[in-house]
Amino acid sequence: MPITLEITGYGEPAHAALANTVERYKREDPLSPVSVIVWSNYMGIAARRGLGQRRGVAAVNFLTPYRLAELLGSAAVAATGRRPISTPVLAGAVRAALSDAPGRFEGVHTHPATERSLVRAHRSLSELPADTLRKISGASHRTADVVRVYHAVNRRIEADYSNEQDLVDAAIDTIASGTPIPAELGRSILFLPQRTGNNQIRLLRALGRHRGLHIIAAASGVADADATTQLTVEQLGAEWSPPPSVTAPVADRALSVSDADEEVRHAVRSIVDASLEGIPFNRCAVLYGSHDPYARMIADAFDAARIEWFGKSVQSTESSLLGRALLDMLGLIDHDFSRHDVCAWLASAPVRRTDKRPVPAAAWERATRAAGIVSGLDQWISRLARLVDDLNADAQLFEHDEEQEWRVRRLRKEAAHASELAAFITKLAADLHPGDSQRSWSGIAGWCTKLQRTYFGNEASRDDWPLHERRAAERIDAAISRIGDLDGIDPNPSLTAFRRALELELADDLGVQGTFGHGVLIGPLHLGVGLELDHVIVLGLAEGTTPERRRDDPLLPDHIRAVAGPALPTRAESTQDTHRALLAVMAAAEHTMFTFPRGDLRRNAQRAPSRWLLDTCEAHDGVRPTADDLARSTGDWFVEVPSFVAGLRSISFPAHNQEYDMRAVLDWAEDGHDISDSPLVQQRRELSLGASLISSRNSNRFTRYDGNLRQSLSATALESLKAKGQVTSASRLEMWAKCPHAFFVRHILGINPVEDPEEQYRISPLELGTLFHLALERWIEQARAKGTLPAASEPWSDDEVDLLIEIGQQEAVRLENRGLVGRAVYWQRDKQVFLDDLRRFSLFDFEQRSERATSSIASELRFGLPMSDQGPIAISLPDGRTLNLRGAIDRVDEDPEGNLLVIDYKTGSARTFKKLDEDPLRGGTSLQLLLYALAARILLDRADAPTFGSYWFVTRRGGFRPQGYSITPELEAGGLRMIADIIDCIESGLFPAHPAPPKFRPWVDCYFCEPDGLGLSHQYSDWLRMHGDPELQPYLEINGDDHD
Repeated sequence: MPITLEITGYGEPAHAALANTVERYKREDPLSPVSVIVWSNYMGIAARRGLGQRRGVAAVNFLTPYRLAELLGSAAVAATGRRPISTPVLAGAVRAALSDAPGRFEGVHTHPATERSLVRAHRSLSELPADTLRKISGASHRTADVVRVYHAVNRRIEADYSNEQDLVDAAIDTIASGTPIPAELGRSILFLPQRTGNNQIRLLRALGRHRGLHIIAAASGVADADATTQLTVEQLGAEWSPPPSVTAPVADRALSVSDADEEVRHAVRSIVDASLEGIPFNRCAVLYGSHDPYARMIADAFDAARIEWFGKSVQSTESSLLGRALLDMLGLIDHDFSRHDVCAWLASAPVRRTDKRPVPAAAWERATRAAGIVSGLDQWISRLARLVDDLNADAQLFEHDEEQEWRVRRLRKEAAHASELAAFITKLAADLHPGDSQRSWSGIAGWCTKLQRTYFGNEASRDDWPLHERRAAERIDAAISRIGDLDGIDPNPSLTAFRRALELELADDLGVQGTFGHGVLIGPLHLGVGLELDHVIVLGLAEGTTPERRRDDPLLPDHIRAVAGPALPTRAESTQDTHRALLAVMAAAEHTMFTFPRGDLRRNAQRAPSRWLLDTCEAHDGVRPTADDLARSTGDWFVEVPSFVAGLRSISFPAHNQEYDMRAVLDWAEDGHDISDSPLVQQRRELSLGASLISSRNSNRFTRYDGNLRQSLSATALESLKAKGQVTSASRLEMWAKCPHAFFVRHILGINPVEDPEEQYRISPLELGTLFHLALERWIEQARAKGTLPAASEPWSDDEVDLLIEIGQQEAVRLENRGLVGRAVYWQRDKQVFLDDLRRFSLFDFEQRSERATSSIASELRFGLPMSDQGPIAISLPDGRTLNLRGAIDRVDEDPEGNLLVIDYKTGSARTFKKLDEDPLRGGTSLQLLLYALAARILLDRADAPTFGSYWFVTRRGGFRPQGYSITPELEAGGLRMIADIIDCIESGLFPAHPAPPKFRPWVDCYFCEPDGLGLSHQYSDWLRMHGDPELQPYLEINGDDHD
């Protein structure tokens, strides 16, 4: 029977030709069956609806070539007992073939990328006949190896699995043998053929030869774009001769905008405008030539505008809630249970405990940081156990103090969380080992299913998940089951291979979003082929996007594809396919709008207009412009939108509430009004605050947004500030003097920088200081208890120095066990330096005692701290108020005349204390020696004793030197006045940020002023901006100088 051909244009002419052909076939019997073969399901639905609008669709069947092959050949294939090949099975066969003989893939044959590339190559090569395979095999050594692997894979799967070629062969046999064909097939029409694989060509050719086939092909008006369609038609045995009436379509409007984000905004606005003109959403489409960056951006924009849409899903099953959770859990072993990976998994996945309750991810994450866990199951178990012991021990210390009941409850709760986390991780680690299940693929699949249900729940627990997440979970269950079929294909089952197969299966599965015809079509250009639309927007008309820049296939490059012929399209031929899809969409649409992004703000680059946009320019204006002259050389159909604000001005109707609000505020401002007075801003508290913030930050005033809360705090808040300062410490007062903003964030809001154990390469300065203090405290107190403290002129004995080193070793081991010393490679050196510094301290201590003729009379005098014997020390201020001070004095020495030496150990650098004798208080940032001297007099009942305060720098970094000053009556009076002023400022709500002058520093000077660690230029400019405001003067009088 003959194969006949009818060539039309895309759109209305093609659908009219289909309707006429169906009517002709049904002239004698309206119920006689007719089959319309289409290239995609979307095209089939569109053809069905178009036919329904014109003639009716009774007894008309729409099917793709693959569905046609199933209809005719699936029974014969099933009779052989073979199952359809799946991606996991194909990947397993590739792994097995490479394992047996890696060939030129030696060294990379186990890499996942090699496996994925060979799976893609196998699918491409399955379209080629034997003679073509031999031809490309001789073209290069690499291709020969690819073909070798292809044949090896086929030998492994051919006995148990069938592929599309087997299905097509069976369908052709059915057609040729005269076997009864399903009655619903009837007469056949091939509608709008596109690029066709060799197997489908064979099937359609056999169908036409034995039963007849009428082809309705469409021409685009551009010969290069139609080359593929022409080739398909000619391969089927028809002669291509497009009618001269078909001319290349052009877009009737184009926009040049700043970037891709602005393209998407204009697309939403254009769809809204179209709907206001009466065009239904299901007659509109937003299409693109490149998935990145448009797919996700468009979907998010339409969701924000609450406009229904359908098309290709923007996320794969791999990135679904369950997909991420399962794959991340399976990957925990790879990084040895990295704390970062485990905590990220707990926080982002619907993980459940054994009692089915959700895990307390935040509390557990805090426990991991407190325990100092980095990675390794041993660390999880030992360090969490040690944390539990420490927390319970601390709780026992406070449990008899009624005022500390809240602290005991908190410590017990934290200990319970840490204990529960340790049990959870222990069980998880055991569950992540398949054990005997790893001996077979079906065993691993069963183990994975059980694991999934244990930690994420069964199907019933997903009832409250969004619909698309439930569907993704069903696809994951099916994928796991398919991987279980690998027994007999890949003889080397393993957890690593299972994970790789699962990733491969889930990454390829994008699925669909919505229902066809319900909302706006969103997707790549080829989705629009064969559809009749009223309003189409094509985004990304820039080189590299439309057409998309394609990389050469490393296994089947273009020069090999050229040898293979049309069955393996080259990059240039794929570009022609995209061009044809663009022309087809434009021809079928009433109105088409192009958008051109002038730049890429993500890459800080300019973009060149697409060749196809320039074709449209030439068709409209008779001139092909350059990129620089694009806007100047085009007519009114081409509009350049210079900026986001210009685009906002041009909208006729806002796409969503945010645009409405922005346009209202913009109109108000352009009429000469202050934005803050806008009715919209006045009605919306968040907008009012935002406008006030911008106005304040643009002024030279010290405002509430800069830390001036003096007029903003309620009476209750002011009382709360006073209550927080009822008992304070020297370090808190110093922190406010250095940077009131840091004081506010840390001590008023209770926010501290988060320190991750993974980023701690060396022991932190805080932990090192604590280590020194503990070691020196124990050493001196033991000597005091034994009566072996040396006199002023006596050095420490060798035995006592050895004891100091032994104590230092013990404290260092304790810190090591808690994971607070950083990486082992650095700690080995830092520990030795620490021990050397302890030994050097014994000499330094002797030198200082000899010079001042002093001896130790007290150490670690604690007052006002939890579990200390002494309450807060009351210090009278000049204005009559009392400062209640808490703290811990490291050490107090005394000389023969009764003079006191108050000592504070420092383990850091002495650089910032070099001029301490010239300016002892340093603008309030060095109050500790003064306050501790006053406290020591009270604690030791030595109110009138002359006192000297001294910082002892007790490490080689500090240079083993003292820095201090004598506590004179004048200094005491001036210091207490300054403290009274600081308390006044705190209680009145004065908290400006006082950053250090910007310069290069290999460290972050203040995490509260510089949370991103990117420098202080902006913050310092703000500091200088408000210097002249009288509201800031109380602070400037205390510490107005820059500090570093």
